Amino acid sequence: MNNKRPRILLIRFSSLGDLVLLTAAVDAIGEAFPGHDLHLATKEKYRELFENNRCVAKIHTLPTGAGFGDLIGLRRELAAEEYDILIDAHNVIRSNVLYRTLGARIKIQLRKDQIRKFSLINVNCDLYADPVSMKDAYLGLIDELDVEVGPAATRLDPSPDAATAAEALFKAGGLKGKSIVALAPGARWETKRWPEKNFIHLSQELESGGYGVLVVGGDSERELCGRVAGDTGAVNTCGRLSLMETAAALQKASVLVTNDSAPLHIAEAVGTPVVALFGPTVRQFGYFPLLDESVALEMHLDCRPCSRNGARPCRLESRICLEQIFPLRVLSTLKEILESTGEKK
Repeated sequence: MNNKRPRILLIRFSSLGDLVLLTAAVDAIGEAFPGHDLHLATKEKYRELFENNRCVAKIHTLPTGAGFGDLIGLRRELAAEEYDILIDAHNVIRSNVLYRTLGARIKIQLRKDQIRKFSLINVNCDLYADPVSMKDAYLGLIDELDVEVGPAATRLDPSPDAATAAEALFKAGGLKGKSIVALAPGARWETKRWPEKNFIHLSQELESGGYGVLVVGGDSERELCGRVAGDTGAVNTCGRLSLMETAAALQKASVLVTNDSAPLHIAEAVGTPVVALFGPTVRQFGYFPLLDESVALEMHLDCRPCSRNGARPCRLESRICLEQIFPLRVLSTLKEILESTGEKK
């Protein structure tokens, strides 16, 4: 392939965790095509994840609540760029409109894994001989370009301003100088959330052990995060930090305890290990932790997985998959990680 400054379009509109995992593919493109022009099409609310990425030349976005007219406007904007390579890393209706109608010398599209997921969820038949992480699935798209792609990790680079905002919050909350454990009690779907009472118990135990506790989450999780932070002295960042400021805060934590949700991937992308709590979803779906120091905790039950992303209600109405992961087990795992990393942060 002629590597002379190709213009490349990478499409992925959501979700937050997927876009963090996509940063590995962005770096792989940068390595495979020196001097490239990489453009990214995503949602406006995720723009900041890539604004300081040295491999991204231009970001094209859809606004929150975008309609068909916005999509057509974006298509018109992208058509004027005349891309050599188009990579659809999403394969949903919106990205398909662009993939099918934009011209490019080479087009590559993410293949969905619906049959194996359906089989595992609905008939408990595991067809995953060798499960692949979503990060590696995105890297596989670059492999299809017949170029050399070395190992690539997810990466977020918070700006100095983001780091300053996080530091100010730590100082105001009395966390400066402490070993920090972060908690992310939220998730888009209730079925993926470790019980709130367990996060509260864990926060209290950590506080009494002399750790600084940081609670992170999105705007929709303010009440939940507020209850977890409660009166324990934990610092609640929910609604107070932007995405990259949250990444900067997690970068300063020694470890994060999280559900199967975006903070898991944000923490690992800034080098912070996680204790990840998995209930209705499983490793085969591609979102397990990637760092060697990270640990995923789960219960091996016949009813798992019950959902591709946690959207289905628990068929047992008990969420035993998460209820039976007790705080003592999480605390023990936390301490093992802290000891293995030497609390170096």
